[in-house]
Amino acid sequence: MSQFRSLGILMLLPLVLVACADSGSSAGGGSTDPADLEGIVWALDQSSMSALTQEVAPGASVTLEFIQGQAHGTSACNSYSGGYQASDDGTLSFDQLAGTMMACDAPLMTLESEYLQALDGVTEFSIDGTLALTGDGVPLTFAAQPAPEALPLVGTAWQVSSIAQGSAVQSALAGTQLTAGFADDGTINGSAGCNTYGGTYTTSGDALSFSPLGATQMACAEEVMAQESAFLSAMEQVASYEIEGTQLRLLDADGAMLLGFDGA
Repeated sequence: MSQFRSLGILMLLPLVLVACADSGSSAGGGSTDPADLEGIVWALDQSSMSALTQEVAPGASVTLEFIQGQAHGTSACNSYSGGYQASDDGTLSFDQLAGTMMACDAPLMTLESEYLQALDGVTEFSIDGTLALTGDGVPLTFAAQPAPEALPLVGTAWQVSSIAQGSAVQSALAGTQLTAGFADDGTINGSAGCNTYGGTYTTSGDALSFSPLGATQMACAEEVMAQESAFLSAMEQVASYEIEGTQLRLLDADGAMLLGFDGA
């Protein structure tokens, strides 16, 4: 009898090993490794767009990138960004997302609104050639595209897409543009939302610092001036930068994001 019991235990071992090997995969066989989300531009497919809105504008584009705890992308009209949390059990959630405030034609604005609402309801992800996001809203399916080549710091027209305020991330106020232009002579110039500013910068590897920045002295609406003050204060705290594709992030000495920019 003891021989039969031993054989039974041995026969169970391969099953246990198979079960262990399946960690990091969903029940449907897709990967749930958060690392597999990164390094790819995910483009929302046509069927998902059609599920979100009855009228999909020709050429409409919705994208999603995952970069070191931050999600970025285009939402048909505007760009958006914000934090996310992903685990190897396939759970995924997004923080409150901030976006630019451009106005587009009605079909694009409807697609954008429905897409961002669907992202808010996402609770799970799975990758099996494509990226599937599911949860309380419309299921979303994305095709993988090669990540774009990183834009250069110097010579690119950078426009602020997000401003960190503690643990929250906000977009620029509607009707304002905050920009940064790095020249190869070591100067930086741009708009702080109301006034223009300028100064010099120094880089060494990914380290970045600015001289005290000077700005013109125009007066604007109170909320615009508050945003300008927050922007210039953030610039003073910059210690390093990173560029992923068309996204520039300025970081403080602890590596926390201060400002996010879209490049063109």
